Amino acid sequence: ESSCGNRSAFKEWRKDPDCLTIWALLTAEERRDDLIAVSIWSVMLSFALVSNILILIGIARNATMRSATSYWFIISLAICDIVMAIISIVHLLPATAFHGQYVETLEWRNIIMLFFYDLFWYTGVLQLGLMACNRFVSIVYPMEYKWMFSRGRSLAIIFFGYFLGFLVSLPTLFPCCHTVWDSSNYITIYQPAETWYKYVDMSVNSLTLLLMIVSYAVIIYKVRESGRAMAKYQLTIRTRQANAMMNVPENGCNRGQLFSGPSVRPPRSQISKKEMRLFIQFFFVSIVFLMTWSTWQWLPQVSESKWAYFIMTSLFFINNSVNPTVYLLFNTQLRRELHYLLCRHRVISENKKRRTLIFNNANGDENGASNHTARDESNGRSNVKVTGSTNSRRGFFVRSSICSTSSATSSAFLNFNGGAKHVIVEQHDEADNESSVSAV
Repeated sequence: ESSCGNRSAFKEWRKDPDCLTIWALLTAEERRDDLIAVSIWSVMLSFALVSNILILIGIARNATMRSATSYWFIISLAICDIVMAIISIVHLLPATAFHGQYVETLEWRNIIMLFFYDLFWYTGVLQLGLMACNRFVSIVYPMEYKWMFSRGRSLAIIFFGYFLGFLVSLPTLFPCCHTVWDSSNYITIYQPAETWYKYVDMSVNSLTLLLMIVSYAVIIYKVRESGRAMAKYQLTIRTRQANAMMNVPENGCNRGQLFSGPSVRPPRSQISKKEMRLFIQFFFVSIVFLMTWSTWQWLPQVSESKWAYFIMTSLFFINNSVNPTVYLLFNTQLRRELHYLLCRHRVISENKKRRTLIFNNANGDENGASNHTARDESNGRSNVKVTGSTNSRRGFFVRSSICSTSSATSSAFLNFNGGAKHVIVEQHDEADNESSVSAV
């Protein structure tokens, strides 16, 4: 490592053009800190940009996710993260690498670029609040969800969020409220420092954070109450089934006694696994936002180290990349779509092999079932006929316990390792000439 520039002509190396070159950034001892910061941020921002683009592609490829209004908020937040990542790559990184050679602190280009960054930052913050409201309605008031978050209303809400983000960031274009990038300290600062605009910034972020805390607190309470209600319902069902089985007579096939008595309805408004997965995704995204914003508020008050500011700015870039990371970790549909997109030829080959194996197994099951029926007919026990259709990829099997004159129960069991559509089991008892038809 060597020193850069001419110290006799420039006391401050940031004023020396010879120190503000790529070669000096890579080799000069004075530029070591900048090189570390730019290198780490480049990796973070590249991951944030690529991962958010993949999220958009994955949602666009899946018709179910594309039509669900819940995912529209994910799309909107991904767009905000993409724009902020691009601004950081094309402006903040060069400004940190080349300082005044690229842009001065109070130059209009710096002000304009930070204005657009703030616009999408505040829009993203508002989107997080809207996502919390979306999850709140879907879990606490599921019957009103389709009305409150219809397609038209969801689009209007999202665009209204962008409009509010523009209004909140608009004052930064005026001399009283500039926010600019300080490349020497790796931090965004207010200019002037004691501006009233920082209270606007604090209010918007605090209100959004409060909305998220209240929404998710109520959701967690609702989830716990729902779990208790479902556990109580399952216990009641098991108790009634056990009592019914004890009351079944020793002879005959009295199926009505198995389900005698008033029916027990499941608890209303149960939370689906899909809704819970979306709640977990939005919850973790909101937690990262809480860490980012709270650090921005208190860290400059307790430390003046540029490395403390470096950590604070890094949290903003992590916030841009953690959103798609959480979605990919918890969202099976997105992973499946991206796996097919990135490994398409391999997936197609595996599916062909799987279909061939399923077809061979299905033929073997059909032959075994026909032989079993022939043996039953020869013994004079019963005649079992199974009709139906299925789109199962892994085949199926039927197990029947047919009541004869001395049997106690009659049942038909159907198990699919895939998805079943409709199956009818017809049973004819030769002893009493009675028949029963059951649909599964």
